[in-house]
Amino acid sequence: HARCGELIVPGSWSDPSSLRLQPGRWAMDNGAYSGLNVPAFMEMLERFHGRLGCRFVTAPDVVADAHATLQRWPFWSKVIRGVGFVPALVGQDGMTVSDIPWSEIGALFIGGSTEWKLGLQAATLVAYAKTRGLWVHMGRVNSTERIGYAARIGVDSFDGSQHSWFADRRIPESLSAIAATMQQGRLLS
Repeated sequence: HARCGELIVPGSWSDPSSLRLQPGRWAMDNGAYSGLNVPAFMEMLERFHGRLGCRFVTAPDVVADAHATLQRWPFWSKVIRGVGFVPALVGQDGMTVSDIPWSEIGALFIGGSTEWKLGLQAATLVAYAKTRGLWVHMGRVNSTERIGYAARIGVDSFDGSQHSWFADRRIPESLSAIAATMQQGRLLS
C-alpha cells in the first residue's frame, strides 16, 4: 500500500532492487524477537549497503532485558553506523530515560514485553525521544487498540506480523484505525 513502508528482517533474503524502497519509509530490524541470527543480520546489512533513505536499523537487543540490551549497544551501534545506517536502540523492560545514551541513538524502537511497552516507562521514553526530535517506532502492534495507543503516546511508525500475514485485510483496517485516531485527536485538541 502506498502509505506503508517496509521493515526488512534478517533471513528474508529480500532483494533491494525488487522492493520499492521510498526514502524515509523503510527500516531494518535485527530479528532478535525470534532469535538473533548474527550471520543473517550481517548479510542483510551488506545486501542493503548503499541504499539511501533507511530510517533506522535496530541494534541487536535482548528481549525484555534493558541491562543486556544496553551492554550490546556500544558494539552494534558502531557496526550499524560503520556501514552507513542510523542505529535504533530497542527499549526494553526496565529501561529509563537516564539509562539511554541519547546523543548516540538515531531512533528509538519500543520493544520489550507487552506489559512494559504499554506502561509508563515506555511512554516516558517516547515522550523524551520526541522532545529530542527522534523517530520512534513500536514493534508488535497488531490490534486497533494498540494502534490507537501508539498514536496517542506519539509513536511515528509501527509494525506487526499480522500486517505481513494478512496484508489485504489488516493494512486497510490499520489505516482506518490511524485515520480515526487522528480525527479523535483533532476533535479533542
